[in-house]
Amino acid sequence: MAEEGCSHIAGCYYVALKPMPRRIDAEARTAAIAEASLRVLERDGLSGLSVRGVAAETGIAAASLRRAFATQHALREYCLQLIEDRVTARVSALDLTGRALVDELLLQLLPLDKERRMELVAQVQLGVLSLTDSELVPAAIRLSNAVDRACHAAVMILAEAGQFYSGRDPEYEARRLRALLDGIAMQGLWSGELPESSEMPSMLARHLDELAGP
Repeated sequence: MAEEGCSHIAGCYYVALKPMPRRIDAEARTAAIAEASLRVLERDGLSGLSVRGVAAETGIAAASLRRAFATQHALREYCLQLIEDRVTARVSALDLTGRALVDELLLQLLPLDKERRMELVAQVQLGVLSLTDSELVPAAIRLSNAVDRACHAAVMILAEAGQFYSGRDPEYEARRLRALLDGIAMQGLWSGELPESSEMPSMLARHLDELAGP
């Protein structure tokens, strides 16, 4: 994501105009499976995230799917990594600075379109599962930490642009921004708001405006 995350090399999809080496074929198949897994999670929930369910979604034979992900845990873990990679790729593509960059960076974490909603639904479901599945905890924490870094980077960018009040504690405000972002995201998810009628961007913008003053 921002700051550290923005520098990560992200991207799970490779388009070829000629036959690809077997390794890249395998990577493309793995990415297709993970993408399908996000769709299954959004539509059918955790109960649908099975070898049979994902194989049906992708049209890939179950045996091939098992070669890419030997265990259900591996598939779940990769889903969390895929979410981070997708957001990282979108943020890395932003050609903005200052407040405009902060606005767009944080909006990538809100369910404002089908893609971002799918990511958030999967993140929530897998995050809840990690509360009782210790093997999934490290991947869930890595994704959460990436969101923390995005919020910290947003505050730093505002400060560098002269749009953050010097009397405020940057570390505290980064944590508060994360809490607000999570709340807005969940509110938008449960309300099912359409982007054109959503209050999510304006609520976030108002908070960022307030950070410029005491």
